[in-house]
Amino acid sequence: MAGCDANNLGGNSSAGFGRVAQWTALGATLGAMLAALNLSGPFGWASFLALVAGAVAGAGVGLFVGSMIDWFGRLHEQSPRTITMCGDAKCVGRNGFGLQPFTDGDWTMNLGTLTLCAPADLPVTAPGAVTQVDEIRTRAAPGSGLSVAFKSFAEGDCHDDNSKCITDTLHCEISALQGSFSVVGGAVGSVAGAALGIAAGIAACIALGIFTFGIGAALCLLLVAVLAAIGAWAGGVAGDFVGAFIGWVADELSDFDKLGKTVEANQNCALFITGRWVTDISHQHNEIHDIEAVQIGKCRPFGPPLRPQSDVAVVGIGRQPNDNGPPPPR
Repeated sequence: MAGCDANNLGGNSSAGFGRVAQWTALGATLGAMLAALNLSGPFGWASFLALVAGAVAGAGVGLFVGSMIDWFGRLHEQSPRTITMCGDAKCVGRNGFGLQPFTDGDWTMNLGTLTLCAPADLPVTAPGAVTQVDEIRTRAAPGSGLSVAFKSFAEGDCHDDNSKCITDTLHCEISALQGSFSVVGGAVGSVAGAALGIAAGIAACIALGIFTFGIGAALCLLLVAVLAAIGAWAGGVAGDFVGAFIGWVADELSDFDKLGKTVEANQNCALFITGRWVTDISHQHNEIHDIEAVQIGKCRPFGPPLRPQSDVAVVGIGRQPNDNGPPPPR
């Protein structure tokens, strides 16, 4: 995340990487098995290296395809789908160029001083939850595989003596197209690269006249597996970059950046964030992802050294507690 750290209080922020690692291992196993099925003649060094190269090729395809599968399956919608939360933006920033798996290009923020604005009738059902805000932060969405979502929080300097503190937050994001395009490009590039490598290897074997039984067949299989491995990894990386670039262009041509900068420019204001309430199983916490609307409430001046002079306070109906209330009836 840009500008701050979002953590889980007891959660696993690397859960997504673990699932992708399983896809990678599955791909490596299938690649080695496919190479073994094509072995003929005595088993020697060429056959062994062919098995290794087959595993490397399969791992590449498994990594990029698994990343795409996990990417589009990581967000699980809650019920109700759309909620509004009130608070102040503890940090706002745009992630770097959306090249997966390193970053996604999203605009992100942590919403602090949390107050629930809607829906007012949300039942408190999450284990351990005592308020509706706890419900928002800890209820696990259906299909997420979690019994409870872990609370997100931010660490930072929040006292005049610069001592460390932990602030409860709700993570919120405006999704870029870069991440989605990047994982799709990587998966397509890896599969296409592996296929082209296999085709090139077979063509080379035929041209060299070694497409025969025995040691010639083992050398041919080795050549095919090596080219498939090179194609799988090179194609995946190239597709990743190309997809991220196309997504970046699409983001720049949309209002994506404008929306993020609007939130960034109003970090000293009471914000009413409306969007899709989800459990992100890659981090095992709840989020508003995507932000669909932002209303800006009362703002406060910043005093040196760029610190808010007082905390934002809001109530569910959107009025400030220090105003004069609604006009009297006539």
